Amino acid sequence: MLRRLLHRVGRRGASLLFLALLDLVYAVGLLTAPPETRESDSFVFLTGIMPLEVWAGAWALVGCLCLVYAFSLRDRVAFIAASLLKAVWANVYLVGWTAEEIPRGYVSAAVWLAFAGFIQVIAGWRENWER
Repeated sequence: MLRRLLHRVGRRGASLLFLALLDLVYAVGLLTAPPETRESDSFVFLTGIMPLEVWAGAWALVGCLCLVYAFSLRDRVAFIAASLLKAVWANVYLVGWTAEEIPRGYVSAAVWLAFAGFIQVIAGWRENWER
C-alpha cells in the first residue's frame, strides 16, 4: 500500500507528505506545550511576536497545504509555503538570539534555515514518472 501511494505521488509528493506530517505535528506541539515549556525563553519571545495559537495556525495551514498539494502536479505553492514558514521560523530565532532573548537561538535558526534550503532543493527536482 505504501509503495502504491509513493508511486502515485512521486518523490515530490512524498516529500510534501513528510512536510505535512512535520508541520501538523509541530502545530499540535505548539498548542499543547506544557506550562514549563511556555515559560522558556524561546516561547516567551515567540508569544511576544504573535500568540502561540496564531503560530500553530500557520504551521497547521502549511501542513494542510502540503497534504493537499502532495497529490497535485502543480505543487509549487506548497513548496514555497513550507520553505517560507521554516525561513521565517529560523529568522525569528535568529532575531531572538541577536536581541539576547534566546541564548542558543542561532542553533534553531541554523537548523530551520538549512531545512528551508533543503526544501528548495527538493522543489527543484523534476518528477520521473516513467518507471
